[in-house]
Amino acid sequence: LHYLDIGRGPACLMLHAFGMRASMWLPFVLPHAHRQRFLMLDFRGFGGSRGVAITSPNVLRQFAEDAEDLLIHAGIPKAALVGFSIGAATGFEYLRQFGDARITRYLHIDQTPCIANQQDWEHGLLGPEHEPTFARVREVLAAFAGVPRDLPFRSLPRDLRHLYFSWFGEFFANCLDTAWGEWVFRKAGPWNPGRVLLKGDDWGIYLDCVQAFLEQDYDFRQSLRSVKVPLWVLIGGRSKIYPAEGQRAIADYAPHARLIEFSGVGHVLPMEAPVRFVRTLGDFIAGSPEFPLEAKAA
Repeated sequence: LHYLDIGRGPACLMLHAFGMRASMWLPFVLPHAHRQRFLMLDFRGFGGSRGVAITSPNVLRQFAEDAEDLLIHAGIPKAALVGFSIGAATGFEYLRQFGDARITRYLHIDQTPCIANQQDWEHGLLGPEHEPTFARVREVLAAFAGVPRDLPFRSLPRDLRHLYFSWFGEFFANCLDTAWGEWVFRKAGPWNPGRVLLKGDDWGIYLDCVQAFLEQDYDFRQSLRSVKVPLWVLIGGRSKIYPAEGQRAIADYAPHARLIEFSGVGHVLPMEAPVRFVRTLGDFIAGSPEFPLEAKAA
């Protein structure tokens, strides 16, 4: 596993978003590196860890175990934790699996507390579009059934390559709340949309992650009740991937959570509001007393 380790001071573990890598954090953490040590993990299959396979159907649990292994490897008894998107889901899984004994505080960025819609929950992945989205995911996974995960992308049949780019292109378009961002994925064509995120030979890792979201129990609502450390929740007010209403509900299960809503911002919150995010990250790592541990929007 690959990770970046920069700065000095108390440790903060950073967990990146789906399709991204540890270096995505650099512009945001460098202004604080004089007073904080940042460990930025590349998840299995992403960034510098592209050669490390996912070996468990429970992807988030494996990511959480890797995060714990990194803290042990680096000799860090206590650390702040920051997670964004799938990194934020990993943060919730980490707290469910390991508790908060090693975590001093947690910054959770644009992620629902329950991935799948169910009878008592309608704020999962893509909210009202959850059911048709998951039906489409099942079609994609069925099309790739039996295809060896280590097969080079160029060796896949043309229709599978087209299916891969078109579905993930549409997914990433929903992540962005800007016209130019959607154009990159929706209008550039199925063969070349946003190659910074969509690397063909990573197709197996991407499908493993999607399948885990479809099949695993990623409902963290009850486990949130045992989280006692400071919990800050950054919400993209216009997030299409995880509707803001569902993220606000985190305070129903962790009443001490601090909800901070970035109005007019979509899912890719750090990139869409970089200046405000850098300032908020600085307040978080400083344990700013101006943010009491109570649930309210800002």
